[in-house]
Amino acid sequence: NDQFAQRLHYQQAINGDFMWRIIGQTRETASSDFDFDFVQAELFWELSPEDTPYRTGVRFDARLRDDNRPNQLGLNWMHQWKFDGGWTARLVGLTALQVGQNSADGIFLSPRAHLSRKLDSGVSLGLEYYGSFGSTENFTVSKTGQTVGPFVSTKLTGKTSVMAGVQLGLTDAAPDADLRLWVTQGF
Repeated sequence: NDQFAQRLHYQQAINGDFMWRIIGQTRETASSDFDFDFVQAELFWELSPEDTPYRTGVRFDARLRDDNRPNQLGLNWMHQWKFDGGWTARLVGLTALQVGQNSADGIFLSPRAHLSRKLDSGVSLGLEYYGSFGSTENFTVSKTGQTVGPFVSTKLTGKTSVMAGVQLGLTDAAPDADLRLWVTQGF
């Protein structure tokens, strides 16, 4: 079935090493086209020097949900490499521990990967991978969502940018196609 979700987030740097973000997301359900999905608070901590081609950091997450769905806590490790010619690569390892009502056992593991190239025109073209390996209590690849797909992004104005892409399912548990549109406004 087709589903539609909306996400809004705000983020702000605290200093050169720390940034916080708040995210709210709604989703389409069987009984509503616009239903609360979650609210999440995140704290980013950059561990590497700023002016290096390789940067790394960690992110701490706390997600609250309703409808008797479990809340979750996360610790994520992020990596970014900048290469000559406008190339950027990112690799993220995500973890989530479910807490509260109806929580599952184990720690949930998810990788993310990103490869892009910024062209002289300012447009970026790239490829992203989103995966899920399930819980450490039931680790699997073939029965979890694995997607990959291209994207394009560009600035519309000085502080407004847009990213459009599609994620294509690699496993039966993943949707066949997940269309994405992100509009970002800087302040």
